[in-house]
Amino acid sequence: MTSPVASQGPAAPSSSIGQSPARPASGAPGGPGPDIAAESRTDLARRLLRVARPVIAPLGISVVCRLIALLLGVALFAVGGWAVAGRAGGEATWSIAATVWVLVAMSLAKGLFRYLEQFSGHYVAFRSLALLRTFFYDRLEPQAPAATEGEDSGDLLSRVTKDIDRIEVFFAHTLAPGLTAIVAPLLVLCWLGASVSWWAALVLLPFLVLVGGVVPRLGEASTDRAARRIRASRGELAQHVTDSVQGVREVLAFGNQEARLAGMARIEERIAEGQQTSSRVVSARRGLNQFLLGAGMVAMLAVAAWLHARGDIGTAQVGLALGTALGSFAPMLAVEDFAADLDQAFASARRVFAVTERRPLVAGPEARGRAAAESDGTGDVLVDHVAFAYPRPAGEGTDEGGPGASGPGGPSRPVVLHDVSVRIPAGRTTAIVGASGSGKSTLAALIERMWDVDAGAIRLGGADIRDLDLHRLRELVAYAPQRPYVFNDTVRANLLLARPGATDEQLMRVCRQVGLARFLADEPDGLDTRVGEMGERLSGGQRQRLALGRALLRDAPVTILDEATSQLDRATEAEVLAGIRAATAGRTLIVIAHRISTVADADQIVVLDSGRVVETGTYAELVPADGRGPGALASLVRREARPA
Repeated sequence: MTSPVASQGPAAPSSSIGQSPARPASGAPGGPGPDIAAESRTDLARRLLRVARPVIAPLGISVVCRLIALLLGVALFAVGGWAVAGRAGGEATWSIAATVWVLVAMSLAKGLFRYLEQFSGHYVAFRSLALLRTFFYDRLEPQAPAATEGEDSGDLLSRVTKDIDRIEVFFAHTLAPGLTAIVAPLLVLCWLGASVSWWAALVLLPFLVLVGGVVPRLGEASTDRAARRIRASRGELAQHVTDSVQGVREVLAFGNQEARLAGMARIEERIAEGQQTSSRVVSARRGLNQFLLGAGMVAMLAVAAWLHARGDIGTAQVGLALGTALGSFAPMLAVEDFAADLDQAFASARRVFAVTERRPLVAGPEARGRAAAESDGTGDVLVDHVAFAYPRPAGEGTDEGGPGASGPGGPSRPVVLHDVSVRIPAGRTTAIVGASGSGKSTLAALIERMWDVDAGAIRLGGADIRDLDLHRLRELVAYAPQRPYVFNDTVRANLLLARPGATDEQLMRVCRQVGLARFLADEPDGLDTRVGEMGERLSGGQRQRLALGRALLRDAPVTILDEATSQLDRATEAEVLAGIRAATAGRTLIVIAHRISTVADADQIVVLDSGRVVETGTYAELVPADGRGPGALASLVRREARPA
């Protein structure tokens, strides 16, 4: 049998491949997300507040407490100036004792409200950061692996830790200071105008506006660009360090230490350049603010002296006006205090939302406007005229036009699968073989729907897998990859990933089926043996067997082994595969094989070559007894038998 098994259901003819791709256009699942880099700070602030909405109520407490504390601070200067100037001018004011007690009481009250402001503000900030981290993972998980393959793990870790930590400035040191920088000066100016003179309020107004509203925005574009460079470079630095630590053996083995250090130094230089740019602008702004504060006080002294000379106000009111003016600059100077850190916060927010707002390339049926289909996973797996090309990484052009389409951003995407059709019978073992790069692993990944097909369809028990709920599909299809990830935990914890409620008896059964039982018998802690970071205490073969154990523990109707025994010797591989077939008897088993000899007894063998199905049948049908047949499988068998 040398042609693919005919498929059922509507088929996309090969001539139409690339004309009606399954991958949606912009605005639909799989399309590009919003342009976060172009969004204003107001838009970013709205996004942050939407994420933090569940705990935003205490922010009102923080704002009120800060406002009271700031007004008490102004009152301290005002009362002090009023009392000192009044006594110097011989005017009737409070006694020294009464003035001291009033100042002490206001200071204590200010301290209390300052504490309440900080407590409530940081409560909002830290709870918001926790919500942001949860939000980040919740948005990242649906993108995996289609939109996360090839991502720098160190950079992602930097975004979810350090970048989110930087956003704390927005919640704890921006919202309350920003609101009170508007409300407090307005209240102070109104009170100053009513109690002293509207001329005094009018003179003070422009200085407050300049200090709080104009100066913090000077050089904003430069500091914003510098902050973006700093955050991006810090992400790059995190990835560089991650690579250097994880690859330390290779670095030492090849004497590459100096080159790695030089690369890190270049990144740190870019960070230092960005910090110097920000520091120069911030220093200039703060110096200008101090000048304006002094100028404002001189202007207020001049107006107060003029009003006093006219007899409009007394000496005590001169002191009151000067004290009020000095105290009123505090909420405005706070704007500059948080403005510099706010650049970093918004740069970090852009990096976070650039990941979270990407639309998943693989989405559930509800995102496609369809009702979820039902399937128990017991029917045939039907690959129906499937074509697929991996998406280009971001910045390398457009994916529009289907597989192999050429867009304005770059050359065509290489097509991995071409019009592939094959029926995988339920309850049988099907082996998929072929030379390296023939598309075997890609086909397995598409069946598990790690990516979506560009054309055609894959059906499980008659249902298009795109119409199945993603969580339901994961329950129906168990997958053991060639390079599994092993968590830095125990063997037990790594197995329970597949079925959290499994008993020790079930865990040991799958360990026996995949040949891990002997290893555990030699370990004093048994199932509680720790495997180390990335499974470093295990051999490559043991890591693969642990992944196979997970897949069997899932007890799914369909099990896919993607070259999951490639690091085992022939004898061990044959033993493990025999155990797996016994464990999956009566269920669908798909084996991506790197050794033909280990799958010769499969119920069906599918041979792929350059992304096309070239043969389908049993081993006996495809390979003559003498092994000299002209077919693709016979050629692979001869190549495997050839001495190394």
